[in-house]
Amino acid sequence: MRKRYLMRLLVVALWSSSAWAQWAQRIQNFDMFISMGPTWSRPHAIAGTNVTLTGSSGLSSQFNYGYQVARFSAASLLLDISLLFPGGSAWKANVPVSASGRGGMAITSGLRLMIPVNSRLSFYGVSNGGVGFFSSPVVTGGASPSVSGNDSTHGVFVFGGGADVRLGRSISLRAEVRDLVTAKGMEGAPGRHRVLPLFGVAFHF
Repeated sequence: MRKRYLMRLLVVALWSSSAWAQWAQRIQNFDMFISMGPTWSRPHAIAGTNVTLTGSSGLSSQFNYGYQVARFSAASLLLDISLLFPGGSAWKANVPVSASGRGGMAITSGLRLMIPVNSRLSFYGVSNGGVGFFSSPVVTGGASPSVSGNDSTHGVFVFGGGADVRLGRSISLRAEVRDLVTAKGMEGAPGRHRVLPLFGVAFHF
């Protein structure tokens, strides 16, 4: 009788742990990612002028939200919403700078595909589109030129990928690289692309 009771208790315990795991996995379907990383630009001339912006470095940051919209046997598809600050330092040039960029901001949304390798490690790719608010350097002053900023709004496209390492059920370390693509010269960048390595912590709910 006692043996039968213990067997029933064991079956109930196994079923409960399995149901709990499935329930936890089902409700843990969104995450928040806070990250920062270095940013830089090389020296280049402002288009149509002889004025050169010197290279600069700074710090970018990102606040990211992901919500699982589909789950497959070997992958998860998430809605990816990002608030990205490309960063950068004050502009420096071979002429006076009267006003500098503020680093800019991009708001994007798209899809993230996460592929788990094991219980702790996952790799992912992301593709987003949205809008960005930037300053571009312009030269004014005629015979006594100076550099100032011209605020503008542009469409942006962001793509990249990274790795997520689980430290526990609700927290992980994440490293990724995103390429921010927009109009030329935004925030003093020489071209359309801003490659941004980002490192931070993700919280899973």
